Amino acid sequence: MDESGGSYTLANMTCHILPGVQAREYVVKPVSRLFGWMDLLLWMTMLHFMRVHYFKYAGSLALVWLLMKRKTVRQESILAIRDVGIQVKTVYWGGSSVSRFINRSTIEGVIINEAISFWQIKSYMAILVKDEEKMVVVFEHLLPKIDPVLLRVYHGINTILYTQRNNEDKNNFYTY
Repeated sequence: MDESGGSYTLANMTCHILPGVQAREYVVKPVSRLFGWMDLLLWMTMLHFMRVHYFKYAGSLALVWLLMKRKTVRQESILAIRDVGIQVKTVYWGGSSVSRFINRSTIEGVIINEAISFWQIKSYMAILVKDEEKMVVVFEHLLPKIDPVLLRVYHGINTILYTQRNNEDKNNFYTY
């Protein structure tokens, strides 16, 4: 791979190295399927209601299904641009998206942390922002595994944010 850019996929994460080696985007997609057994059960129930002429119940179930699916996360991404900052983005099944840009001058650091949730320990990546009490959690809905996804993203983002352009070891740059 040269400075013209490229991309690679690892598990459920795709990395896009943008031309000029000035930016990287990491896109994480859910591991689970968009349609599961619960969707199948709901659709079978709707078809049964339509068969016995309970159209209002079938329509209500379809509306409930659409409302539930509307907030299902389709993908989450982080885009780091050297000397500019980071954009964190979440795209939902319904087509809507939420983005947040964090200026490079306000970024105190990028960390990998662990949280205890009931009986699980979950690893997550976060951005520490100056003068903000809360950190910005990256991939907060999908929470990919620490190895290989979070470690690869962490090293890649830090390479973009914290290395000087003229001091880069280009062979090492593509290892993360």
